[in-house]
Amino acid sequence: MRIGIISMVDISTFLPFFEEKEDKILLESNCYPNAAPAVNTLILSFLKAGHFVRIFTIANNSFKIQSQNLEIHTVTAYQKYPWKYLWGVYKNAYSLKVLLKDRLDDLDVLHAHWTYDFAYAASYYSKQIPVICTVRDWASYIWKIESAKNKITWCFKYIINEMVFQQEDIHFVANSPYTAQLIEKKYHKTVPIIPNSIKSSFIRTDSHLQSNKLNILCISSSNDKRKNIKNLLKAFGLFRQKFPNAILQLVGAPFIEGEPIIEKWKRQNLLQQVILVGSVKHDKLIEYIDQATLFITPSLEETFGNTLLESIVRKVPVIGGINSGAVPYVLQYGEAGFLCDVSNPNSICSTLEYVCTNPQEVNKVVQRAYQIITTKYNDSTICDQYISLYTKSIK
Repeated sequence: MRIGIISMVDISTFLPFFEEKEDKILLESNCYPNAAPAVNTLILSFLKAGHFVRIFTIANNSFKIQSQNLEIHTVTAYQKYPWKYLWGVYKNAYSLKVLLKDRLDDLDVLHAHWTYDFAYAASYYSKQIPVICTVRDWASYIWKIESAKNKITWCFKYIINEMVFQQEDIHFVANSPYTAQLIEKKYHKTVPIIPNSIKSSFIRTDSHLQSNKLNILCISSSNDKRKNIKNLLKAFGLFRQKFPNAILQLVGAPFIEGEPIIEKWKRQNLLQQVILVGSVKHDKLIEYIDQATLFITPSLEETFGNTLLESIVRKVPVIGGINSGAVPYVLQYGEAGFLCDVSNPNSICSTLEYVCTNPQEVNKVVQRAYQIITTKYNDSTICDQYISLYTKSIK
């Protein structure tokens, strides 16, 4: 099948598909590191299955490169300050709309991800080609919990999100039952559910070797109220009263020295034995996961939770929120991980203690989780589900 993908992606993911030095330099110098790992994994699964993929995305510069079964077309992201935080989403949508023109005739489907600029650009062509849109977050919730400053940006994103959902010709897809229920409730659309997949290279075939050091790992791409990192820090402070040698590693771009919120947490004495790792290339996450005693995502809301999958297939026990959107679904409602009230530091602490002091029960959950996740969420299975959806959408 010939598939168009319009989305934010980390174009450096596709370096192995290009041999020319100039192409590799273009990819490395124009990428957004660690962007959209779920989309990158899906594209890789299409390529592995022998499908042709044409990517439309934004980058630091506009260019086009191609290999045997892969083309990458980019437009320059709108970067004028401060306007990029206001109507930048519309500027990018217009540039992407122009990019798509005359580049769709030989494609079978066009698949947009998220419900913002990429999907809005794709919507202009929904009568010309089947347009699929995977809903990967929930704009209403994010807008509600954002700070007053960020609400300004999200006002513009929220409006474009509403415009996308009004498009009758788009075939929407949810990545979890949680997202599907939200779409049904607000927009009265019944949509299929296709979950995120796990990259095959992440799946561990040997045993997870326990370190002598009690090492708790959290990975997050942002540090907003939704991600709830402060409650994790409070819980970790309580946990250290019984396990004084424990460490907590925070992986992600926001977790670096000098960030205002980090300095504030230092003053509040919340970073004792907390290691600020900062940003890590996606494929390098395996090293941090394999060193971990357990993985925790304290998010108050997620429409999926890829880092949970990645930790499970590395045979590491995971903890998530019992009321955190799709997290219970990903953790099979407790069959594949441990659930707690992440809004309560005491509940987080108690669950951390349980996982660290009940190795036999935890090992049973880890083994069960591994079997479930590698069967249901492997990349070839999810690839086949999307190909089936594409086939049905072609009239």
